[in-house]
Amino acid sequence: MARSSQPRQGVFVSYARKDGEAFANALRVRLEAENIKVWQDRREIEGGVGWQKQIEEALARVEFLVIVMTPHAMSSDITRWEWHRARQEGVCVYPVKGVPDAELDYASLPNWMRKANFYDLEKEWEKFVAHLNRGCEIARVPFMAPPLTPGFVPRPKEFGELLGLLLDKKRKDPVAITTALSGAGGFGKTTLATALCQNDDVIAAFDDGILWGDIRTDAQRRRRIDAAVWGADR
Repeated sequence: MARSSQPRQGVFVSYARKDGEAFANALRVRLEAENIKVWQDRREIEGGVGWQKQIEEALARVEFLVIVMTPHAMSSDITRWEWHRARQEGVCVYPVKGVPDAELDYASLPNWMRKANFYDLEKEWEKFVAHLNRGCEIARVPFMAPPLTPGFVPRPKEFGELLGLLLDKKRKDPVAITTALSGAGGFGKTTLATALCQNDDVIAAFDDGILWGDIRTDAQRRRRIDAAVWGADR
């Protein structure tokens, strides 16, 4: 998606509607009283338009993603997707505690999410607002791997072996890791590589970003296309 040339501004408030909506509504009021522009999904999302596309567009405009952390938000795949997407867009992510610490299962979060400071707004409101007013200063984290295809079938043995190679802590220089998959076409190499890139432990270990490229030659691409067309004709 093309990025806007307009400067980023404002805050996107994310929350789980089952247990975080009241907190999010109150937070919106407090932020607007501080003259901070707020984007909140239930109020802003248009009916009939894909919610994911609208959130992507919002994250392309705002400086901050503020996530109200509640039990349902902590276990939500949508929360993780929003956080992950915000990192790709160079949006600062500020999780705030929507319930007491005793109700939050921090151990259930991937390492890259646990690294963030979770704001306690009862004690840190002034600090929180000051950080929002200071502006977002964070580099965009590139993540170029494609999403997993629907109907993905895990291959635990092969996946586990590759994951072990990528995350081997005995290596002195993790930057120099080279792991190659080889085999005939159609065996699922690309899908397996995609699954590795989407793994929370891999994302945490390579939190500077994950790049994805096609290193085939033009001739190899043409042969693959010709073969596909020929197979369809058969």
